[in-house]
Amino acid sequence: MLVAAVVVLAYGWWATALPPFTVTSTVAVVGAGAAAMAVGSRYRRPAGEARLRAADVATTVVLLVALTAWQLAAYLQHPRSQHPTLSSLTNVALDPHPVRALAFGVWLLVAALLARR
Repeated sequence: MLVAAVVVLAYGWWATALPPFTVTSTVAVVGAGAAAMAVGSRYRRPAGEARLRAADVATTVVLLVALTAWQLAAYLQHPRSQHPTLSSLTNVALDPHPVRALAFGVWLLVAALLARR
């Protein structure tokens, strides 16, 4: 498990150092996401693990709608410095390369967990 974590973080370090919006970076991100989902889909959930409830789904939908509304409202208001969008806030938070690489690794972990059957 430790070796896998080191490999994922090393790959994340490399992938997040690539120039953005290039074919290489796109292939690196999409390929890693697909690989994480393939690995996650090979593992079944434990039999006793609870399934999603309607309340969980409703909570997630309400949260996504609220975040979308915030993003849209901030995007339409000016000046942008006083009304930051979620994307501009995350750009600042993910600016340091180590943080970006760690976030990439967490993203791959989440992809693997979501892909479990």
